[in-house]
Amino acid sequence: MHRLIVVAAVVLFLPSRLLAGSIFITGHDPIWHSGLGGNFIGATDLATTGIDFARDGSSLPFLFIESDDPVPSGNAYTEPFLVSALGYGAAEDVAMNAADLLALGDFRTALNAYSAIVVASDHGGMLSADELQFLNAHSADVIDYLNDGGGLYAEAESNANNMIGPTPRFGFLPFLVSSSDFQSPENTNTVTAFGASLGLVASDVNGNFSHNYFASTGGMNPVDLFNGDQERPLSLAFRGRITKGGVDAVPEPASVTLLITGLAAGVVRKYRSRRP
Repeated sequence: MHRLIVVAAVVLFLPSRLLAGSIFITGHDPIWHSGLGGNFIGATDLATTGIDFARDGSSLPFLFIESDDPVPSGNAYTEPFLVSALGYGAAEDVAMNAADLLALGDFRTALNAYSAIVVASDHGGMLSADELQFLNAHSADVIDYLNDGGGLYAEAESNANNMIGPTPRFGFLPFLVSSSDFQSPENTNTVTAFGASLGLVASDVNGNFSHNYFASTGGMNPVDLFNGDQERPLSLAFRGRITKGGVDAVPEPASVTLLITGLAAGVVRKYRSRRP
């Protein structure tokens, strides 16, 4: 019993990044819309909320993944928007395309230098099949990195501009097999209670365009809903342990405190019962 109390106390005081990874996945493409589109302010709020959630307070730069292929009509290189529109410092991100990723040799070890992986959309951003295939092939590395306290933010994948073809959407998180491609203006989307707890409001998820929704959540928290439809979440977020089959929440500090209190009370009762 004494050992259980010690373990619970250690868990309580460990930094959150040592306990769990942070994921924010969205069917919006707010980085593109922070510089182009109808609702710059809302897109900026959504993008920075998602990226900052993934970084979870870390001061390390984040790894931004985007192709440098020729730009089709309607797309743009969105890495410059991280500074010009979202306000991150020039040293806060390191951009890589598929060739850069392949040159790393040991992708998992390289990830230790970053607070989060940030993945561009395939429309209007410039995620191509090459980058997505690399990430999908390194799913085990991504999950291990997340469980070691890393973060992940990824934007819409829908092949709206033939950038990713049939490559499985979000295949680096195998439990998200039910992403559905669609193209829709944002007019009556709603923010969930969880999304509101992150500081988002309805104006952050309307006024631009969305490109996929999720037919299942894999255990993650819906952040906002397409036209308020509970069956079509547009964004998902989660902080906890990750497996190939889904996610497992890490207890909040308050829950651990209750556990410690209960265990301590049990020890006291047991001790008193043994006293003459």
